[in-house]
Amino acid sequence: MLAIPRGIIYHSLFYEIRSLFFSLFFDLDNKEDVQNFEKQFSQYMGTKHCIAFPFARTAIYFSLRAKSFPEGTEIIMPPISIKGILDVVLDLKLKPVFVDIDPNTLCFDLSALKKSITNETKAILITYLYGIVPNIVDLINVCRKNRLFIIEDYSHNLNATYNNKKLGTFGDVGIYSSSSVKTLDTFGGGLLITNNSELFILLKKKSDCLQLPPRRILIKKIITNLIRNFATNKIVFTLFTFPLLKLLKIIFTEDIMKYSGTRDKDPIDNLPLECFYSFTSLQAKIGSHMLEGVLQLDEIRINNVEKIKSVVKSIETPSGHINGKNVYWQFIFYFKDVKKGQDYLHANKVDTSTTSLVNISSLRSYSYQGETPKANKLYNTGLFIPAYPGLKNSNIKHITDVLTNLSINNQEEPN
Repeated sequence: MLAIPRGIIYHSLFYEIRSLFFSLFFDLDNKEDVQNFEKQFSQYMGTKHCIAFPFARTAIYFSLRAKSFPEGTEIIMPPISIKGILDVVLDLKLKPVFVDIDPNTLCFDLSALKKSITNETKAILITYLYGIVPNIVDLINVCRKNRLFIIEDYSHNLNATYNNKKLGTFGDVGIYSSSSVKTLDTFGGGLLITNNSELFILLKKKSDCLQLPPRRILIKKIITNLIRNFATNKIVFTLFTFPLLKLLKIIFTEDIMKYSGTRDKDPIDNLPLECFYSFTSLQAKIGSHMLEGVLQLDEIRINNVEKIKSVVKSIETPSGHINGKNVYWQFIFYFKDVKKGQDYLHANKVDTSTTSLVNISSLRSYSYQGETPKANKLYNTGLFIPAYPGLKNSNIKHITDVLTNLSINNQEEPN
């Protein structure tokens, strides 16, 4: 049996080779293509406006900067994220306040959130993790009551809904990262949506001033994706990638098993220049093409997860709020002995890992930390199980068989 990779790239190899060819010769500065994609995406999300930035962190940066918050203003932040978001907040001289999560929804614990808001709190970054839907209405009500500027990061939750309303459309702005391994992958990008026309005009002016990136930057992104895509081809993965990953884990550390590689954890003096390049017209063309199929991809993934959950009922997994529709961008189980669970899955040719994100609330190299034990649980004991589109029924059955054979109580390898 072939090994099952933990994740995939949502472009075909042929499409990425084609994109690489176009990146060499295609006009990258056709603003009409970008505007058409922005309009298409805003219509898809059901909002008035969309602006395409080069990264999600760039969209967050300009959104917060537009509010002209005084130095030291508090912003509520998730403990599990990418370090680049923390760098943005600190670059703007804001004070991050980390609030613990609810292990069942992977978003802010409502009680902890209420206790964390002070007179100095003016903004909140609500991050939805791994396709799980929280009680967003109660969260938004708390934020509105305290007059907070609300940014929704729904990079993991495209097509997720609460009471049939799409996540990303509840706050003042919603931001989707269309980077590698996302369902909508434009080789990088931060798609900002809003219904606030005044804010849109202000942010659009900032976006229009961004300079076109050097062609080599886009080419590098496409080549990186192409390598990942080839490496996760099931035959290549079985014969080369998976054995290599296991060997590297032995030689180095378990960080090598992170899907996107070890994340940098050190402070930076300035935000990278690449954050302030524009979104290209080739990326817009790719986005328009991919947007047509993302809903179907999510439905396949949801169906795969439901098949696994219907059989594997004894291992804890986040379920989200009853009124939400999860999309399970990554499907997670909590393991009491995560190393033993991971080793057993690997031994049975099911690739898995803990999150490649960072627990930014516990970075000792930064001056701001937070006590977030529930986030620590996610970071340290959550393993991601393959459930992506492209898995065969035989793959799903193998995954459920392996998980079932793990001990219900202590996740030890069965005798």
